[in-house]
Amino acid sequence: MLSPRASVYDAGALPALTEEVELTQALIRNACVNDGGTNVSELPNADLMLAILDGTTADIEYFDAAPGRRSVIARLPGTDSTAPTLMLLGHTDVVPANPDAWQRDPFGGEVVDGFLWGRGSLDMLSYVATMSLAFRDYAAQGIHRGGDVVLALVADEEALGSQGMGWLQEHEPDAVTAQWVVTESGGIPSGTPADRRLGVLTAEKGAWRMAITVRSAGGHGSMPPISASALEKAAEVIVRLRKHQPQIVVTEEWHTYVHAAWDQSVHEALTNPSTVDLVVDLLPESAARTVSALTRMTIVPTTVETSGSLNVVADTARINLDVRTLPGQDRVDVLNEINAALGDLFEEVQVEVVVSGAATRTPPVGPWWNLLQTAARLQYPNARLTPAVSPGATDARFMRQRGAEAFGFGLMSEHFPAAEISTMLHGVNERIDLSSLAMMRTLWQDLLAMFAAETTR
Repeated sequence: MLSPRASVYDAGALPALTEEVELTQALIRNACVNDGGTNVSELPNADLMLAILDGTTADIEYFDAAPGRRSVIARLPGTDSTAPTLMLLGHTDVVPANPDAWQRDPFGGEVVDGFLWGRGSLDMLSYVATMSLAFRDYAAQGIHRGGDVVLALVADEEALGSQGMGWLQEHEPDAVTAQWVVTESGGIPSGTPADRRLGVLTAEKGAWRMAITVRSAGGHGSMPPISASALEKAAEVIVRLRKHQPQIVVTEEWHTYVHAAWDQSVHEALTNPSTVDLVVDLLPESAARTVSALTRMTIVPTTVETSGSLNVVADTARINLDVRTLPGQDRVDVLNEINAALGDLFEEVQVEVVVSGAATRTPPVGPWWNLLQTAARLQYPNARLTPAVSPGATDARFMRQRGAEAFGFGLMSEHFPAAEISTMLHGVNERIDLSSLAMMRTLWQDLLAMFAAETTR
């Protein structure tokens, strides 16, 4: 029986550079930036992980989906082949960062006032570092009772996984088979010490890539066409999409999350489609963005490509869209919303589904959910887990699609600036406090120990 652990909330009480801090720093400094283009490489981080795991008893493989796109898979066989397999799932790529907008070098890995700064410190190199160290330490124990344990450190999550977990599921499915999965996000404390709540991502919105192509007469810039150009029509499409608000949908996950994580005084307003937007107008920016994203489909124009040049009026413009759907929404729903937004313009454009990805969910019940709850309470006594929906996509969706129970979880200390998370994730000044790093490493250690006990027969 594991006993509650001593608090590690006080960053000042921690060593300046623990092993997990140093490893996270190294991963940040490798700058494995994924901009969705062709010149992307996760090799530095993948090879660093191979070095960390070298000498363990794990069966270690790596897979290159394309040059530079390396994923590392380590497996510790258990004593019971009929027991579930547990996967610790992380990604080694990060999104780009503009140094001019940051207070610190986004790839410097600086430690300042108890916080580690850098792109990926939160999403999700801190998870990769702490999961890997916990897995290495677990491997050193010798015989591993219960089910298999897999550490999956994959490429390309930030560009929807076609060169990472998506590729592995298609080409090497046996290497990434697991029934229980834990990956990024969750574990941010809310409420009071007497009523501590920790969010767990049990579902995530669908991730779609759409394109709208607009065509018109082109010509020389010195003698523009009388009618609207493709670029002008594209601008009108973007304006209409921005003005359009898909209808509010209160899903089962949202209803559960509101009642678990929000003050009772706003429960009714946040679960009534006719009043959600009224509450949004009264909330701080970060909370408003979260509520709005989790209660409706979002259709966001991200880039525009044209056929023209400086002195040529483009005859074609392509608008790329990032579309996120709620559980239960499909291709027809997406097209209907775009039709509603564009009105008469809908018949003048071509709408293409580039990538389709429906929402996924795992019910918050069962032995795996209970293990997460028990492990969390070792560091946050009496805490209760609250199901939540992620507005973004993670690699958990690939595992759910194959029938796995996948949750997004971690543990953040009370020093973590939770109110700033919406600005840090894929934004500026991303950072994590050293206490949270220590808590996450401990969480994975506890989970592995409890998994072995739970699955031993």
